[in-house]
Amino acid sequence: MKKHIFGLLAFLLLTCSLGLSKSYAQQGPSTYADGDSLARLVKMHYVYSFEEALRLSRETKKPIFFNAFADWARPCHAMNGRVFSDADFCKWMDKNFICFFADVSKRDNMYLAERYDIHSFAHYLILDANGEVIHRVANSYPLPLFQEKVAASLSASTSLHGTQAAYAKGNRSKALMLAYVTALNDAGEDSLYKAILPQYDALLSTKDYLKKENWFIVKRKANEGTQSEMFRFVVANRDKFEKVVGAEEVNTLLSQNYGNEIYQSMTSGKPYDASAMLNTYVAMQEAGIPSTETCYTLYDIAKAYGTKDYHALLTALPQLKDIQMRTIVELSLKYEDLTPADQAEVLAYYREREQAYRAVRSSYARGYQEIANSLDPEIVRQQQGAAAGGIVFATGSLSDALAQAKRENKLVFVDCFTTWCGPCKMLAKQTFPNQAVGEFMNPRFVSLQIDMERGEGIELAKKWGIEAYPTMVVLDADGNVKGRIVGFYRPEQFLGEVQKVLQ
Repeated sequence: MKKHIFGLLAFLLLTCSLGLSKSYAQQGPSTYADGDSLARLVKMHYVYSFEEALRLSRETKKPIFFNAFADWARPCHAMNGRVFSDADFCKWMDKNFICFFADVSKRDNMYLAERYDIHSFAHYLILDANGEVIHRVANSYPLPLFQEKVAASLSASTSLHGTQAAYAKGNRSKALMLAYVTALNDAGEDSLYKAILPQYDALLSTKDYLKKENWFIVKRKANEGTQSEMFRFVVANRDKFEKVVGAEEVNTLLSQNYGNEIYQSMTSGKPYDASAMLNTYVAMQEAGIPSTETCYTLYDIAKAYGTKDYHALLTALPQLKDIQMRTIVELSLKYEDLTPADQAEVLAYYREREQAYRAVRSSYARGYQEIANSLDPEIVRQQQGAAAGGIVFATGSLSDALAQAKRENKLVFVDCFTTWCGPCKMLAKQTFPNQAVGEFMNPRFVSLQIDMERGEGIELAKKWGIEAYPTMVVLDADGNVKGRIVGFYRPEQFLGEVQKVLQ
């Protein structure tokens, strides 16, 4: 993950705080399982032809509200459930706009995404009767804030087009500059916003930053990090900001930035620094952030991860209540040099998460599967063998391997291992992946690896009288023991031991 991944997480939290509803807006089947569940709630009166929208706009003198939808984008679905289903808002929209809907992720509508430079979702445009952009809202917001953002399009003094025109004519008043940077911010015009903002900043006093209309600027500056001048200004004046925007807004801003700092330290690959982590905790306390904020949960996760207390880690991860954040954090972690007990616990956790996502979000399921596979000793051994041209180990049970051996007229080779056995790991890394070993073994054996302390391995260890590890057992296709090899052997020695069993 990149440096500002928690900025991404914060963005996801803001854009998805409306609810991660899996729905589609009145057209076709959704990519989500319950795709029609919110369609019935949408009260917007859309037209679905751009040409018709242009014609109606010209006839009624109303601008066009263009819902540039993407079925794969959850913020778009969230807006259906919490904004476009509100009857009063929809009546206001009917009164002021011709409302046009198009799923621009569909092939037939992609030209609209290209025409209007739509790259992020949720995304909304207000157009005139010629299809020219009056205003743009490149994000999702709850009501009544979203209505305020759209209403800005109805006046030249606040719309993107109107403020740009006034600025081009030389207007540099504080009111115009505020309206212009606000419109640029809402439109997602980051490059132009950053170019214009210093001109507006030059007009502001310290007290001006404490005004509600400048809060979005304060947030953007403070989000540059906990060491930024604006972040420190917010901490020093949090009581004043709370009176203007409310404690929740202030706490969210502070928590997100400390969370970003914690997340970066956790995923940087650098050694865990307990002293620095404690300093962050103290700073969060001094900033007055309530213990219920997400940054404290991330602190618990980072501390457990850094100290390799994996049981505590797996207990803390579910405390991240935002699903997107929890998923990104879980898929960012790396697990190395685990004890057998930790490895089994982490593997079980990721397998459970994989199954939870399998039916609803296949991309996430694949991410969990990759991590789980990297922790699964059996799969790791198979991959190592196949990649190096070594022994190809079958999956499934012993009975499956015996049946395959009977079909293919082969013997069965069983690697009887335990997760704590050092020589077992040496065989898996040095001997089984060897190409010469694979060339000899694969034509003659159906090979299987069984953890003798799990599943059927427990009974087989008793049945075969296995007392030392590693032990390798050779069976005929009926399951009769033909011989065994005990201990670690390098490739050449191993092949010699196998040939002795075959004699």
